[in-house]
Amino acid sequence: MNKLGTFVAALSLGMAALFSTGCSDSRCCDQPVCEQPCPPACAPNPECQPDCQPVCPSPCCEPLCKVLPKCKHPASNKLCCADGINVFAKNPSLCMLGDQYPLEFVIEACDSVCDVVVTTHLPDGVSFVKSTPEAKVEGKKLTWIIGSMDKGQCINAKVWLKCECEGELCACFCATATPVRFCSLLCAKPVLVCSKCGPEEVCPGDPVTYTVTVTNRGSCAAEDVVVTDNVPDGLEHASGQRTVCARLGTLQPCETKTVCFNFCAAKRGKVCNTVVVSACNADSTSCQANTCICCCAVDLVKTGPKEVMIGKNADFQIVATNKGDKNLTDVVVSDCAPNSTAIVSAQGATINGNQAVWRLKELKPGEKATFNITLNTCTPGCFTNRVNLTNCQQCNACAEATTRWKGRPALNVCVTDENDPVCVGDCTNYRINVVNQGHEADSNVVVVVKFPPEIQPTAGNGPTKATVSGQTVTFAPIPNLPARQSVEYRVDAKAKSSGDARVNVEVSSDSIRNPILTQESTIVN
Repeated sequence: MNKLGTFVAALSLGMAALFSTGCSDSRCCDQPVCEQPCPPACAPNPECQPDCQPVCPSPCCEPLCKVLPKCKHPASNKLCCADGINVFAKNPSLCMLGDQYPLEFVIEACDSVCDVVVTTHLPDGVSFVKSTPEAKVEGKKLTWIIGSMDKGQCINAKVWLKCECEGELCACFCATATPVRFCSLLCAKPVLVCSKCGPEEVCPGDPVTYTVTVTNRGSCAAEDVVVTDNVPDGLEHASGQRTVCARLGTLQPCETKTVCFNFCAAKRGKVCNTVVVSACNADSTSCQANTCICCCAVDLVKTGPKEVMIGKNADFQIVATNKGDKNLTDVVVSDCAPNSTAIVSAQGATINGNQAVWRLKELKPGEKATFNITLNTCTPGCFTNRVNLTNCQQCNACAEATTRWKGRPALNVCVTDENDPVCVGDCTNYRINVVNQGHEADSNVVVVVKFPPEIQPTAGNGPTKATVSGQTVTFAPIPNLPARQSVEYRVDAKAKSSGDARVNVEVSSDSIRNPILTQESTIVN
């Protein structure tokens, strides 16, 4: 036995010498054991097969190169479970010592399952770095508790490991799940919303149309949808009813329907028209629209004298009143005097020829503005003075005032005798012609003829009754002597004594303060 041991020792030394010829020093074979002890081999895993068998250095001198054995298992693999899930796993086929590498899993549900649990056991020779989703780590055991999965659902998992030992590093994985079946119902709710639009402003008597839009924003159909419009005071419906309804029927999810309500603006003021939308299986909702029923109205009045004598001033007053509900802006009042008249004054106005213009920035509801203008003319007649009001709201108005400009009556008297000279005892007559040469009629025109002693009046004739009293002949008043008209009087007389007889005629009227005096000379032989 000693000889056999000596032979074996000698053979070993020879083999060591043979393989160490390439060493740079003689330490390799001089030492009975390697300088770096061999790391322990991977311990067998009782829960997962096969075992990992890393290749370790020789306890004696290292060889010139190392050839790793082929792996017993592929770099990727698939686990098909009978309980409804599949697990696909893969990692790189090679990793450098000290580097990190990913171990990836794809968990696929072949059926609807619950209580899904995936477990992997890491081999010796690797260290855990991290995982996603985060796994429960118990030493070399990683566990993902997935829970329920729907058929066809896939979940990805990844583990980062660090390679710390050469050789085949094999991780095993397993999975469990419980097949399930489901019984479900749909829980839904219709949700109605509405909007209402209409005119913001109308005038009394105008038609008013409101459009109501109803939308189902819920998850199921709204049944028997009804829109109810409560007619407010200030609006009237053609039916005379104070509540108007419209039925929209069924409204599917996301479906929209519209309905119009037509009214008439009956009374001035602000109205709030509200509609209520209801359904047999949904909560009611409401929406409203506000409308101002207002009028744009302005009253323009012009007053002035009905009659004025020519040459005298006529004062006119213009009153503008905002009788509406809105402010009138940029108000312009323009007075155009008749061509035959002239503007004497117009306080606050801009005068351009025969036009006076007043400007106001604003005329509020109920507010009044007064303007004055004075006219004059030398031409008799009836003249109409017109005024216009404009504004930005197109609420315009006009007014006028007619004034009769009276001229003056102008009486002219002409007296002629028929026979001149005359002899004592002869008869003669006098013709008196009264002419109104003015532009106006004269009233109460009275003619009085006074005779001298040489002539005796005997009778009178004319448009009015004549009264002879001694040497005076008086004609009754003429009530009205129109302009450009004339009347003629005749007085018969008889010569009594010789001389230069002077017959005096006096004409008076309402327009003449001092009578008109004229004479006619008659020679009596």
